[in-house]
Amino acid sequence: MEKILDGLGAREGETVVEVGPGRGAVTRPLLDRGVRVLAFEIDPVLAARLSLEFAERAIFVETADVLRADVAEALERIGARPPVPFVGNLPYESATPMLRAFVRRPDLFSRLVVMIQKEVADRIVALPGGDAYGFLTLDLGAHAVVRRLFDVSRGDFSPPPKVRSSVLELVPHAASAGADEALRVASAGFTSRRKTLVNALTPLWGRERACSAVADAGLPPTARAETLGLDVFRALAPRLGTPGK
Repeated sequence: MEKILDGLGAREGETVVEVGPGRGAVTRPLLDRGVRVLAFEIDPVLAARLSLEFAERAIFVETADVLRADVAEALERIGARPPVPFVGNLPYESATPMLRAFVRRPDLFSRLVVMIQKEVADRIVALPGGDAYGFLTLDLGAHAVVRRLFDVSRGDFSPPPKVRSSVLELVPHAASAGADEALRVASAGFTSRRKTLVNALTPLWGRERACSAVADAGLPPTARAETLGLDVFRALAPRLGTPGK
């Protein structure tokens, strides 16, 4: 856990948002470092246990799903000024929606340090052309600087889990101009990895416009989405225009 805290870099007196604190494996060393913790724990039994165990410490426990909670209001209520660091061991089913939501909030979060399933982490940090590369890579990369801090061995847990884990750092930033339009094109391009980009874009923009846009962007007609970076999709977006028009 110390490596996670070192990666987070929270200073004494700083407030950190923690998601899924569970039994306090990360919470306790955070508090020991003099960090204030705003913890979101969806399990009411675990939330009550945290509140009781750390009753005399600088922790504020919210029994809530952080995706539905008003994090800004909670931070204001405890006298914390965003953006603040975020830390969490994110479950497989929640990791993707959480990260997609939180990287879009540079006003709330200065950086995210998260432990997630290694296979998901591989998708997030993948390079164009690789099997793991996909829309998630582009979507998070458009809104944050992402890097893998380290992988976590199964033996570091007791009992050892069935899946491998990785710890990532994501530093949110405002999306650059044209990012939304580029991601709309990328989303269409990744509807099927077996299709060429032209075939993937045809249902929304028509074959003639898809062929023209791909050619004008200097791409071969056989180009596929999984080989292209966000800049290429940004170049395609104005050439395609609004879907169906």
